Amino acid sequence: MKPIPALLPDFISHQQPFVVREIIRPFFSTDFHFHQECQLVCVLEGTGRRIIGGSVEPFGPGDVTFTGPNVPHVWYSARAGTDDPPIARSVALYIYPPVVLEHLSAFINPQPLTDFFRQSGRGLSLSGSTRGAVAALLLQMQTESGLDLLQSFLRIMQQLITTTDKQWLNDEPLITPYANGVRQRVPRLMTYIQENFRTEISLQAAASTAGFEVHSFCRYFKALTQRTFSEFVNELRVGFASQLLQQNDLSITQVGYESGFTNISYFNRSFKRIRGITPKAYRQHWQGLPDCPPKGVHRR
Repeated sequence: MKPIPALLPDFISHQQPFVVREIIRPFFSTDFHFHQECQLVCVLEGTGRRIIGGSVEPFGPGDVTFTGPNVPHVWYSARAGTDDPPIARSVALYIYPPVVLEHLSAFINPQPLTDFFRQSGRGLSLSGSTRGAVAALLLQMQTESGLDLLQSFLRIMQQLITTTDKQWLNDEPLITPYANGVRQRVPRLMTYIQENFRTEISLQAAASTAGFEVHSFCRYFKALTQRTFSEFVNELRVGFASQLLQQNDLSITQVGYESGFTNISYFNRSFKRIRGITPKAYRQHWQGLPDCPPKGVHRR
């Protein structure tokens, strides 16, 4: 089974150290994939089998695992066998090690983190009291911001580094042999998207940048990101708009145009679909006005 590469929109428009997301879908992803970010996952609903590198194990609610950079992984949903609609719900913390280490190295000795990220290429699962503690912190992070969010992240990393309630899933750190080939095309494509998503970005130019014809590029990009090209670009634009909305010097209309949207109604609809609330409510949250916490829920 050949793993496919994946790109995460949160890490392409600007270098985030980490992002937490609640993911709700009918089924868990069926694509055996890898990406440069680490991934801590707590399953909230759903059962099946997960594959992390060479490890194949069952999972269910409460399962907590950590996957290192470029390690192939997938969660397969079990068939329910009933008339009830299936659901796959989890909370995931995505971590980009280079940025985390860059930001924290001025305050702490980064060696324990560096060593952990290197070892995380084996993949690991948590058990005992650590599993419950980390799951609780992940759920808590969805409603936090600022120093509270950073504190929860650091507590999770401390638990992962020091706990004895962890089981390594592979004997050696794994990096997919397909990662190097993908890196030849992906950086050019990422650079093009990053430099042009605020304008009328061209599908044909993006395809040419990646070395594909348009039809082949569309299939490649969907495999790479689990999204169409337009869906991916809209997520980048909404991520950029979210940053602008935390400032007070631009109107919501200006934010939409600055983020690459040419139709403000479409901007509002896209923002609400991706963030779960309107741009206005999102700005109110960041200004400390009525309680409208951003959900950040991916419901595809």
